[in-house]
Amino acid sequence: MSKILVLDEATANQIAAGEVVERPVSVVKELVENSLDAGASKISVELVEGGADCIKVVDNGSGMSSEDATLCFQRHATSKIKIAEDLHRIVTLGFRGEAMASIAAVAKVTLITRQEEDLAGTKVVIEAGEIKEVSPVGCPVGTSIEVKDLFYNTPARKKFLKTATAETNQISDMLSRIALARPMVRFELRSGGKVLFFSPGTGMLKDTAASIYGVENVRSMLEVNYQGSLLSLTGLISKPVLTRASRLYQNFFINGRYIRSALLSSILQQSYQNLIPAGRFPIAVLQLKLDPAQVDVNVHPTKMEVRFAREKEVQQELLGALSQTLSLPKVIPGLWEIMPGRSQEKLVTTEQPTSANKEINTTKVPDTIQSKEQMSFSLPQPAPPTARVKEEPLFRPREITSPATHQVQEHKDNYQAADNIFPYLTPVGQVPPTYVLAYGEAGLYIIDQHAAHERVLYEKYFKLLQEKAQSQMLLQPITLEIPQHEAQLVIQHILDFQAAGFILEHFGGDTFLLRGVPAGAADAPREIFLDLLARLREMPGQKLDQGLVIEQLAASMACRDAVKAKAHLGNSEIKALLEGLAQCQQPFCCPHGRPTLIHITHEELKKRFKR
Repeated sequence: MSKILVLDEATANQIAAGEVVERPVSVVKELVENSLDAGASKISVELVEGGADCIKVVDNGSGMSSEDATLCFQRHATSKIKIAEDLHRIVTLGFRGEAMASIAAVAKVTLITRQEEDLAGTKVVIEAGEIKEVSPVGCPVGTSIEVKDLFYNTPARKKFLKTATAETNQISDMLSRIALARPMVRFELRSGGKVLFFSPGTGMLKDTAASIYGVENVRSMLEVNYQGSLLSLTGLISKPVLTRASRLYQNFFINGRYIRSALLSSILQQSYQNLIPAGRFPIAVLQLKLDPAQVDVNVHPTKMEVRFAREKEVQQELLGALSQTLSLPKVIPGLWEIMPGRSQEKLVTTEQPTSANKEINTTKVPDTIQSKEQMSFSLPQPAPPTARVKEEPLFRPREITSPATHQVQEHKDNYQAADNIFPYLTPVGQVPPTYVLAYGEAGLYIIDQHAAHERVLYEKYFKLLQEKAQSQMLLQPITLEIPQHEAQLVIQHILDFQAAGFILEHFGGDTFLLRGVPAGAADAPREIFLDLLARLREMPGQKLDQGLVIEQLAASMACRDAVKAKAHLGNSEIKALLEGLAQCQQPFCCPHGRPTLIHITHEELKKRFKR
């Protein structure tokens, strides 16, 4: 007897649903995309219990005939393609013909629809993939779909749904991305009788972006408008003064479809090279248009990933377009001076300049912790090449081959590594513009001066903030316009924020007043708070406590104050950097996880020189 069986239609549909319908946000995405394909200019979404109990999507699109209203629930029934060759030139958001069948397989669905030329509309009721009712009904032109009791017949999947708030936030986030791709469409999201998200549908991307990111942030964004031989690129990218702590605020669209792309994210970050600090990411809304035959959107059932036929050429054009936008004169002049935390900062002189050394060693220390303790070593401000004083070489050739024992021993006495985990290193010099060279018993070491200094400052600031963690009230409260999908997260954690030192007042709608901040955050309270919010949004299950806040504050302050890649370091600064790194509890990576140094062993050197 054959062991292979052909599955019945209901089972096959439930399996297909597992690929397309993962949670309520998947349902809303498929239904809204169908509305857009139908030419809708107004789309409203209403949720009950985060969509688990009910999802209702209403549009003013073209609607369907009575025949199509029933056919749309069959697997692989679609109006978007007719033959296999059409897969190479897809211009619609949906095309598989699986969405409606998959949704109907795991829920109770009611569809009401009417075309403009029809006198009456059609009502279709379907449960677990089985049509229960088809009848005429009076209704406006367009389509209304109500999805109730999602996963009612697959309880094993239903129990893995998150809380109603978490599911709602995912839907709000997804809908805001679709709105950015279609600024000419008016979107509305409701839950519990309240409007959670609204886009004006004026056709202006800036208007839609303002409803999501806030008016002030959009004012700090640049318009991208590029037409090339292979593609066109339009949208908005933030000026270097506006960054976030994660890539969650980057949105990429190809021919109107939102996608996730490590390639596009990498190109965007590369275009900001040397313009923003490490660990910071720009905000972006970028719409890519190119020949559909040059992009494969059929990579994954959710259509969130794509492949490019001419990837290298796409990469070159995109990098050129973005770099051209960022090189405009309005972006470059005074850039570093106006970046948060870099203007009007007090410089604490830790060493008086002498006639033999004109470099002024300064360290930027926040006012809130100056009185507590200063850094244990200092690094200079970058000096122009013509102003630098010629220095004696760190080590003469004879000292490298036969070093003076008493000199080395004196240096080692001052070189106490934490828990003896860091090797004793002798500095050799600097490799412009970023690296420091040193050697030890195990071989050659190459140190990233920014990452290393960042680690030293992070541990210093972390300790100081732990000792002085109380809030300090701001002289003038800061008004924060928080997008709706993030405002819910703020409200949910408002007491946790208060316990951690951020005194917030809900001013109504999406507006909050920041009245107090933890000690150490006074230099850039808005940026630090938004960074912390971004981290919570990126990891919604993470608990907000004082330790997390101090960690975020210390990392933000260290990144801001660490010596930059192009800074010139003198002999004493290089030695101080290595000694400071040796004192760290975790000296081998910066707070963002990048390595502070790499090691090349003697054996590797011998192999390279074929010895």
